[in-house]
Amino acid sequence: MTPVGLQPLLSLFLLFVAAKIGEEVFERLRQPGLIGQIVAGFLIGPGLMHWVQPSATLDFMAEVGVIFLLFETGLKTQPEEMTEHGFVSVGVGFFGVITPLALGWAFAASIGENAVTARFVGTLLVATSIGITAKILTDFGALNTTFGRVILGAAVLDDILGLLALSMLTSFSSTQSHWLNLLLTVVFVALFFVVVLFLRRQAFPHLRPRLGKLRTAAPQWTFALIILLGFSAMSAYIGLAAIIGSFLAGLFVSESEEIAPALRAKAEAVSSFVVPFFLANIGLKLSPSALTRPHDLELIAALTLIAIVTKLFACGIAALPLGRRSALLVGLGMIPRGEVGIVVANESLRIPAIPNAYYSIGIAMAVLTSLIGPLLLRLVLRPERPLAEAEAVKPAAG
Repeated sequence: MTPVGLQPLLSLFLLFVAAKIGEEVFERLRQPGLIGQIVAGFLIGPGLMHWVQPSATLDFMAEVGVIFLLFETGLKTQPEEMTEHGFVSVGVGFFGVITPLALGWAFAASIGENAVTARFVGTLLVATSIGITAKILTDFGALNTTFGRVILGAAVLDDILGLLALSMLTSFSSTQSHWLNLLLTVVFVALFFVVVLFLRRQAFPHLRPRLGKLRTAAPQWTFALIILLGFSAMSAYIGLAAIIGSFLAGLFVSESEEIAPALRAKAEAVSSFVVPFFLANIGLKLSPSALTRPHDLELIAALTLIAIVTKLFACGIAALPLGRRSALLVGLGMIPRGEVGIVVANESLRIPAIPNAYYSIGIAMAVLTSLIGPLLLRLVLRPERPLAEAEAVKPAAG
């Protein structure tokens, strides 16, 4: 067995420490910590200080990190939230996917990009960051308000449809029988989701009590890891992104309110170690030239504007039954692309037909929406704090 050399260990050490420092700094500035980790990777990488270079070791750790990131996202996802406020949540989620997907696709096609790149741009604009918006709503005591629950429910639907769109993108770009394979991918992924949701409600509750009788250490966590690795491998085997399987694995084991909190705690502990490698590695690969060329800066500005406007208006209009003020809050809450947008941008590196510049452009868009969305939401929520707190108390009073 070949011992691990000094350079890989030193790179892991420097990247992890820098990522954690970046996260701490941004959290203290009341900004998303994930952005701090990306910035840290950029600062110590080839883009600036040259302390750490991209390597196979870092790429492997980043792969593990993104798998756990999506697993944790699935663990925190409750499909029941989509129906809690009926047609409003579903409407917000649906139009929050279709509108940016269509306009992003049309914009890229209008400037002469190839068909795969146009679909990638549309897919890039779809998802909403549950974590970033939920943190702001929690800070203002608005998580359990009507508009807060609608945002969370719609964001769940956005993430599911966004991952479905990503599956179609990767499948479409890697085959010659485009439309037939695209149709088969849609059908298969839809069946994958349906089967997982069915087993989640029907099979897992019967299996759960048996896990506690096993003598292996942490049997429930061991089972969750088996499901995670199995679903991820299955997704990769059939030609989908492994992150689709990891998200579904988290969704599968999130059913039980008895063990889900413990699983979330363990997943967060592991993620706090491996996810920084994914995010910092993103920054490590950012191209300074792609962030300074006038044409690329114009694309970043255009995509960020489209990302903000499509979510604000499409989701806001769909939420009008809640009232104009709540509709505005819903639209603003759906703006951040956050971790899922970053994951989609990262997938562009696997698709040869997409120009390399779109990796940095996509990351920049995800970062900017994750900064601008929360800022606007805080500005509108600040005078709403007493109202939000009063509304959150109503269910308890009833």
